[in-house]
Amino acid sequence: MRLKGAYVIETAFIRPDPLQPRREWNEVEMESLTASVAERGIKQPVRVWHVEAEGVYQIISGERRYRAARAAGLSAIPCIIEDAPAGTVPPRRELLVDQIVENWQREDLNPYDLADALKELRDQHGLSQEEIARVTSKPKSEISRFLAMQRVEPTVQQAIRQDPDGRFSRRHVVAISKLQPDEQAAMAERIKTERLSATETERAVGRRAKQEAGRPARGAPFTMRRYAIGSTHVRITFRKRAVTADDVLEVLDRVREMVGRERGADDNP
Repeated sequence: MRLKGAYVIETAFIRPDPLQPRREWNEVEMESLTASVAERGIKQPVRVWHVEAEGVYQIISGERRYRAARAAGLSAIPCIIEDAPAGTVPPRRELLVDQIVENWQREDLNPYDLADALKELRDQHGLSQEEIARVTSKPKSEISRFLAMQRVEPTVQQAIRQDPDGRFSRRHVVAISKLQPDEQAAMAERIKTERLSATETERAVGRRAKQEAGRPARGAPFTMRRYAIGSTHVRITFRKRAVTADDVLEVLDRVREMVGRERGADDNP
């Protein structure tokens, strides 16, 4: 049977999506939400789809509300049952996009939860950065920054993912990704021990970049990309051997921002 619409469903027959982007839950915020649910109930229905073969409903969006309802002792909650292709599950790509959009503004979300979800859209579902920006209604520059976080060394990534204090925002991690691999761990440790803000981290990384630019780099690896647009020629030099399309797009996004600031300064002398 295919169901669609709004229903009150027993929480015993509802389960979370094991593949949803969010991996961590802020205890303080969950306690506050649980208290609100206990007093006022669930005002916004949880979106689910019916797993007919197992007789359960799997959450598409609203897992925070579901967890709060369980913690508050509610035996049933309002749900909107989304239709799914008969005999199958909803397309993973569509579910993932919905979950990304819902979680994007959550301040307590580990930055890698979204970065991993965007990477899945790109690598497993074949979406370009432009397509991801379109389906999520987010700026391409933001998509690029989240994907840049995957360039952080695996051991440093693991420390950030498991950090219990939530010290690392997306801006912290993007700044770390701009450092050489052998410098990233030290910066991550500084962020934790010195409690650097995102702005302080970006400035520290910027100063490091200036120091590196002033040093002779005889024999250092580099890669040059050239682009011709009509009579205009653009050359970008990277101080590393391996350069991806994401690296080029990130540089161009940053140049665009710099030009925008310069234009704003010219308009407001």
